[in-house]
Amino acid sequence: MSEESNWYVRACKTTVKQWGWTVRNPVAFSRQCEKSVSSEYRDALIFTGFDLEAFETVLFSYAGTVATLILLLGIDLLLLLSRSFEARTLFIMGILTFVIPLSILCYLSEYVKIKAKFMKISSLGDIPEILSYIVMSMKLVPNLEHAVLFAARNSERPLAKDLKKLTWDLNLRIYSSMDDALLSFADLWGRNSEYFKRSLHLIKSSTAEPDEAQRIITLNRALDISLEGTESLMESFAAKLKTPSYVLYSIFILIPLALVALLPAVTVVGMKPETMDLILLYDLTFPILAAVYSEYILMQRPVAFIPRQIPDSHPDLSDIRKKKRFAIMLSVLVFFLIAPLGYLLLLLGNPGKIVATAPLGGYLPPTLPLVLGLTSGISIYLYFSSVPYKKIRDRVKEMEQEFSDSLFVLGRRISEGKAPEEAFAYTSKTMEGSKIGKAFEEISMNLLSMRTNLKDAIFDEDFGAFRHIYSERIRNTMLLFTESVHKNHEAAGASIIKLADHLKELSAVEERIRRSLYDVTSTMRSTAVIFAPLIAGITLALAEVITKILSQVGERMNRVPADLSGMPVELGQGAFSQSIAPDHFLLAIGIYVLLISAILTRFAGSVEYGGDRVQLKYDLACTLPLSIIIFAVSTAASRIVFRGLV
Repeated sequence: MSEESNWYVRACKTTVKQWGWTVRNPVAFSRQCEKSVSSEYRDALIFTGFDLEAFETVLFSYAGTVATLILLLGIDLLLLLSRSFEARTLFIMGILTFVIPLSILCYLSEYVKIKAKFMKISSLGDIPEILSYIVMSMKLVPNLEHAVLFAARNSERPLAKDLKKLTWDLNLRIYSSMDDALLSFADLWGRNSEYFKRSLHLIKSSTAEPDEAQRIITLNRALDISLEGTESLMESFAAKLKTPSYVLYSIFILIPLALVALLPAVTVVGMKPETMDLILLYDLTFPILAAVYSEYILMQRPVAFIPRQIPDSHPDLSDIRKKKRFAIMLSVLVFFLIAPLGYLLLLLGNPGKIVATAPLGGYLPPTLPLVLGLTSGISIYLYFSSVPYKKIRDRVKEMEQEFSDSLFVLGRRISEGKAPEEAFAYTSKTMEGSKIGKAFEEISMNLLSMRTNLKDAIFDEDFGAFRHIYSERIRNTMLLFTESVHKNHEAAGASIIKLADHLKELSAVEERIRRSLYDVTSTMRSTAVIFAPLIAGITLALAEVITKILSQVGERMNRVPADLSGMPVELGQGAFSQSIAPDHFLLAIGIYVLLISAILTRFAGSVEYGGDRVQLKYDLACTLPLSIIIFAVSTAASRIVFRGLV
C-alpha cells in the first residue's frame, strides 16, 4: 500500500476508534452504509486493497467535514473579534465557510473511487515496462511462469502487485495453470487496455511456437503492440490536454490578472474592496480553484517511465539531514535579510526616493522585498534539499542512456567465448569515461580479486558494483544477464544483444512521448516563468495609474460647489479614495503570482515526468526566483513608464 493510501486508512481507523461512540447503533449504521454505497464504490475498495469497511469511510468523511467546519467557524470568530468587516467581506467569508467543508465532504467520500481511478491510469503507464521484463525473460528462458514471476518479484510498479496476486492465486490452485491465470488477467485488464490484452495473448501463444525464430518474432510483436499502445495513449492524452490547458491558462490566470487593473475603478460605483477581500480572492480562492482543476486534468494522465526513489541510505546522502537543516537555517536567514528592506529604507528616510510612498512614486513598494524574501527563502530550501537527490538521479539517467550501448559491446565479447570478468573489463575500457564503464570495471575487479560469483559481484549489498544504482531497468536487465550467462557463450551473447535492443526501443518510445507533450509543457512553463509575472507587473502599474487618476478626479470634485445642480448624488474626494493601499495590493498579487507559478510548474512537470517529487522541488527552486524577479522588474519598469503618462 502506498504512502498516500496509508494516511486515508489510518485516518478512517482512528476515526472509528476515537469517535465510534457518536454512532448510537453501530450495527444498523454499518448495514445502512453498506446498502447506500454503490457497486462501483465496492469495486474501488477492493481494487485499492484498502482494509476498510464502507461505514468506516462514511464516518471519516462526516468527521472530517465537521472538523473542518468547526475550524473555519473558529477562524471566522477570531477575525470578527479582532476587527470589523464590511458586509461584502462577511458574505465571502460565509461562502467559503460553507463551500470548503462541502468540498471536503465530497473529496473524502469519493476518495476511494478517485484513488482507484488513479491507480488504474497509473498501471496503464506501467504496461510497457512490465511487459518488457516478461518478454526479455521469455526470450532467455521460454517459460511463462518463470517470466511472470520474474516481472512480479523484480518490479516496484503498481501493476506488478497485481501480477504478484496472480502468482499467489496460482499457488492457491485458484487457476489450474499459468496459461489460464494469464488469460484471466488479460480479460480483467482488457477492459482498460485492449493492447495489453493483445500483448498477453501473443506472449501466451509464443509458448506454442515450435520454431525458435517464430517464437522470437511473436514476442517482439507483443512488445511492439504494448509500446505502440502506450505511445498512442500518451498522444491521445496530449491531444485532449490542449483545451483544458487553455482553460487553466485563461480562466485562472489571464482573467484574474486582467481584473487587477480594474479593481481600483470599482470605487466609482460605490464598492470599496478591502485588503482581506483581495487576500481571500487572489491568495485563496483563485489558487485553490487552479490547483483543483490542474489536479483534475492530471488525473487523466497515464503515468509512464517514473524513476525509482533514492533512499536516504545512499552513501552520497549520509549527511542529508545536516544539509536540510542548513537549508532551513539559510532560507530563514535570507528571508529576514531581504523581507524588511523596503521598510528599513523608509525608516532611514527613503534615500534616493527608491521606496514608493504614493501611487507611481519611487521605484518599488515596500512590500516587494517581502515577496522577494519569501520566494528566496522557499527556493533556497527546495534547491539544497533536492540537489543531492537530483545529482544521483542524473547519474542514473546517464547510466541508463549508456547502458544499452555497453550491452552491445558486452554481448559481442561474451559471444566470442570470453570469460565474464574479461568481457566486463573490455567493455569498461571501451566505455572509458562513462558512468556505466566505471561500474563494469568494478564488476571485473570483484570477479578477479574476490573470486565471487557473477551475481554477487553485481548485486551484493556490501561490495556489489550496482548496489547503489537505483534503476529498475538496469537492475532487472543485469538479473536476466546473470541467468543467461550460464548458457553457451554464443546463446548468452545473443541474449544480451536482444536485451540491448529492448532498452533502445523503450528509450525511443520514452523520448517520443516527451516530444508529444512538449507543446503543452513548454507553454505552461513559459507562462509560469515569463508571461504571468510580466502581465501581473504591468497590470499592477495600470492599477496604480487608475488609482492616481481617480485621486486627481476626487481632488477636483472636492472643489466643485456642493449645491451644483444636475448632480444626482453628492460626490466628493471620498468617493474616489482607495480602500486598499498600493503596498498591500502588491503583496497580495505578488503572493498570487508565486502560487500560480508553483501550480503551473507542478502541472507542467507532472505532465512531462509524472510528478516525480525530487524533480518537482528542483524545478520550483529554479522557476520561482525567475518568475518573481520578472514580476519585480516588470512592476518597477511599468511604474517608470506610466509615471510620465499621468
